[in-house]
Amino acid sequence: MFWQVVRYGVNGCIVTSLYSLVLVSLDSWTHLPLQLCNFAGYLAALSLGYFLHSKVTFRNHGTRDRSSQMRFVLASLPSLALNAFWAWLLTDALKLPHWTLYVPIWCITPAMIFALNRWWVFK
Repeated sequence: MFWQVVRYGVNGCIVTSLYSLVLVSLDSWTHLPLQLCNFAGYLAALSLGYFLHSKVTFRNHGTRDRSSQMRFVLASLPSLALNAFWAWLLTDALKLPHWTLYVPIWCITPAMIFALNRWWVFK
């Protein structure tokens, strides 16, 4: 399990980087509502995340079938909701700059999602 955590960390950084790149790009260049930018980043991260986590992170753990794909999508929904919450809390409610939402997006959300992936998605 130690190496799964290491691989999850590396792949999670790649996935979160893509998410952040999409979010920052859309937020900076299009000025779409932040929640739409969040959703676009989520969709990009979802696609890359399933590939990396199923092929690399949890490569020797569990099965890969249609049901694991559906569980991955369902397990990713809390990350969408959590990141939407950070965006609302930090930028709308507290009126902080948009860059502040990357702290919990990078530090809290991934840690909370690891357990779902490890024990439910790739079981």
